[in-house]
Amino acid sequence: MKSNCADVIKAMRKEMGLSQEDMAEQMFISVRQLARLESGEASMDIWQFITTSELLGAPTEDFWLLFLDSGEYAGYRDYKRLKRQLSVDDWSEAKKIVADFETSLLMRQPMVKQFIEFVKISIELGWSTSNAADALLEAMRISKTNFDESKLAEYRMTYNEIHIAIALAHCFSATGEHDKAISMVQAMIDGRKNIRATDEDSMFVYPALYYALAWVLGAADRHKEALKACEKAVDACREYSSLRRIPEILFFLAKCYHKLGEEQHIIKTHLVRAYHVAYGIGRNDLAVFIKDSAHEDFNVII
Repeated sequence: MKSNCADVIKAMRKEMGLSQEDMAEQMFISVRQLARLESGEASMDIWQFITTSELLGAPTEDFWLLFLDSGEYAGYRDYKRLKRQLSVDDWSEAKKIVADFETSLLMRQPMVKQFIEFVKISIELGWSTSNAADALLEAMRISKTNFDESKLAEYRMTYNEIHIAIALAHCFSATGEHDKAISMVQAMIDGRKNIRATDEDSMFVYPALYYALAWVLGAADRHKEALKACEKAVDACREYSSLRRIPEILFFLAKCYHKLGEEQHIIKTHLVRAYHVAYGIGRNDLAVFIKDSAHEDFNVII
């Protein structure tokens, strides 16, 4: 199917304040080809249009359904399932889905391939080695060929790119580059007006950014600042009516208070709340982890 997208592409470019040169670079085409698209002399395949929209930060996933054939639809369902699993950090289930996704027809689409590459890296390498950082940078460059972490606040970030950038920050933090990790996450928070995500994805993105900031600050032994980031993460969860991150945030608050030598009853209060919220939202494995850690690491019986 072909779509004459001249008005849409031109409007997106003007909305973003981009020159034709900058827009062409992000679309992986020549300036001449972009000019032909904007003038209506050329058209785009629907998948090219959807991919371009995603790369430029205009979520279009539900629009896919109008154009999927039966083979692609199965992949679409797995893609949505995978995103839901990762929103609650269910990596065990994610591993099963990824194994089946390798042969999906949707792997031909750059933004899907990028997301699957991120998941595979997270499962196989984790977020704590230089090898993982190199692989994550390669995945990021699927959509941002000249990616520079120092320019994060300027980028229009997609859902996929936010995932990858948070993982990169964790990698840098784990390998001792604390200042770089903190700067990366803070830059994404400062530039959050440029983040283009669906309402569903926003429920993950904004709490996750503040929680990531708390984590990298804590890893740098800046626990008082980490506490403030946790408070903002809780506020973001309330704003988006999302309980997904609350147990981790409460548990991390307990860790920060413990590091700061706070009174035991305050630490226990946060651990107990974290445990009950985890069970209340069906994250039973996390609840068990919190209970065991409370006893082993904080000498708290839940």
